[in-house]
Amino acid sequence: MANRLRFAPNRLVLISISSLLLLFVLFHSFEPRRRAWSCKTLSSCLGGNHPPAYKHWDGVPLDLAVGKNEKTLSDGTVFYHRHIVNTEPDILFQVLSRDSHSWSRDFRSSRRTIYDFLDMIVSTDLDLTRVSLGLMTASREEFEAAKEAVTPLPFARVALYYRENDGGGPASQIPYEDRHRPEVQRTRRGAIASARNYLTARSLQDEEHVIWVDADIVEFSKGLVQTMIGHAQKREDVGILTALCSQTLTANYDKNAWSYNRDVPLLTGPVGDGDLETAADTLVETRTYIDELTKGTTNDDIVPLDSVGGTILYIKASLLRQGINFPTSYVVGTTWSHEGWVGIESEGICYMASQLEGGGNCFVLGGSHHVRHADWS
Repeated sequence: MANRLRFAPNRLVLISISSLLLLFVLFHSFEPRRRAWSCKTLSSCLGGNHPPAYKHWDGVPLDLAVGKNEKTLSDGTVFYHRHIVNTEPDILFQVLSRDSHSWSRDFRSSRRTIYDFLDMIVSTDLDLTRVSLGLMTASREEFEAAKEAVTPLPFARVALYYRENDGGGPASQIPYEDRHRPEVQRTRRGAIASARNYLTARSLQDEEHVIWVDADIVEFSKGLVQTMIGHAQKREDVGILTALCSQTLTANYDKNAWSYNRDVPLLTGPVGDGDLETAADTLVETRTYIDELTKGTTNDDIVPLDSVGGTILYIKASLLRQGINFPTSYVVGTTWSHEGWVGIESEGICYMASQLEGGGNCFVLGGSHHVRHADWS
């Protein structure tokens, strides 16, 4: 009995420490805002990944005059709109969310939510009274969550859309975990292009700058958005911009951003009907991705591209108003008898923009500018 009593205090200390650690983990994993808690680094384990603070409240009146309404549009889409009176936003963020899984998660992290995505926008240090948000989801639960999540932030305008999966079309039948399989890319990317075009047509008003962000992007490098806008304002030929998208174990995640090799004759002229597959294979074998194109560049540089990805994508709104959109089929090499051999969704928007008089050329930011993709879907 004496031995048991002698060691009891030590056990009590261990139990107390273990309980405190458990409470710490539970607090960060299941706090009301459902932040994605991560313990990948010492700083994040010690609470270093708290939501960024919004720094522009001094310029925002506390008695905001907010107008909001919800209605069902003619095509059955449910539309929620909120705006702050007397604001004139010039930046429109756009994002597509299939359901709660679209936000993904990091290694050793709870699943991300719409709150994490909004925290990422706050981390850009933009004045949100200059910013509009357009979001479309195929999940009623995510639609309701988004309405609640945007409430405390002073976005100049919010346009949320709940739209089911096109009546159960082929793309909606592709399991999320199979979305990168080659055989489903034509169907999947055509549907994504259609959804992007729909959201743009519905949500764009008088903004000057449109920024697409994939739902599974978790981090922006410092000053990324401001740098994109700065280049577009300084140069008329800069119409579309992207940045390197990395992942913890992948230096270049987005393989839809590239420049083609102009020394390959098959890629620079008309491609015959019998050579479509050969041309597509040759392009894959010879194109240069942005991790190679940006080597040796600085943060002030931009490098021309022939194709962009959609993980992070800046577009001058003036191009969209002239009719540029995301092609829903392979647009390069299209004839009356068949579609082309490359250029669907984001991979075709540069081709379309280049046909405009005056141009709307595509570029990638150089130097250390990047976004980071979630580790896991």
